[in-house]
This record gives sequence, C-alpha cells and structure tokens, in this order.
Amino acid sequence: MATAPTAAQAPATGFQPAFKRVAQTNEFDCWLACIAMIVNRPLAEVRQVAVDRFKFPKNGPYTIMDEVLIAKLLANWSFTATVYKESAGIASLPDVCIGMVEYNPETEIGRHVIFIRQRGAAGKPNVEYCIDPAYWVPPEQHVRMDIKGFPISWHIGVTPLRPEGK
Repeated sequence: MATAPTAAQAPATGFQPAFKRVAQTNEFDCWLACIAMIVNRPLAEVRQVAVDRFKFPKNGPYTIMDEVLIAKLLANWSFTATVYKESAGIASLPDVCIGMVEYNPETEIGRHVIFIRQRGAAGKPNVEYCIDPAYWVPPEQHVRMDIKGFPISWHIGVTPLRPEGK
C-alpha cells in the first residue's frame, strides 16, 4: 500500500483552482466526482448520464467503472481522455488528469483525484495541485498544493475535444 500522505499545504490566499471541487457522496464515486469537476456539472447529473446513456448500474454493483466509461462520459461534454497510464512522477503528468492515489498494487484499487498544472505566465512558475473529492478529508486538504508525499500511481489525461479541422 502507498505510504501515508504528508500534511497538505494550503493554497495561497487569492489562489483560484481551475475547477470547483465536487465532493464524492460514497466510497465508490470519486471518479464520477472528478468528471463532474472537469465538466462543471453536478455529480447527480453526471451519474444520471452514466446510467441513462452508458448503462452504468443505478444502484450497483459498481464494478464496471473503467477508462472506457470515463472516456465516454467526458466525451459527452466535449472532452477527450487517454487510457490509464502508469505515472513516472509529477513531471510526467499531463496538465490536467484524473489521477489514482493511495493505489494498492495487490488489489489494483485506488481512489481518484484531479491533478492540475496551471502554467505560469511570463516567467512565473507553474502551479501544480490536486483537487480531492473525498468527503472524509479535512477542508485544508480539498486542494492540495504539496503533492510530493501524495503519489499519483496511474492517470488518465484529459483535454478539451478539438472541433474538426482545428
């Protein structure tokens, strides 16, 4: 199992995350909450689209979540997603991705957060942080600026879908 995360560094005063945090509502919908953050929709709406359009079970069991369903849901709101890729450190992550943290290689289970790298303008440094949808984490860890002790084991890159011809 992954090591325990270090204390989170609070965002600087005036810092505005790229996405509004959406809290997950149970132990299994972290990935839906991450999609809700990216597409700027309520979690209930994202879940309903998964049920109505992509045959996600309304009341469980919830074993069919995979990168294909994540990609289909994101495409519904004009985003494209990669497959899960093993992470090789923070520098290797795309600017926006759904990351798997607290990953256990024996069970192949982890939970999802959003990683964001906001590029600094005109020589300013990049800002890298995670938005954590877990309802059990304290508020000061909802947006984590110090992510060195919070390893992302796997990730799915997310980008806006480009219109044809562009």
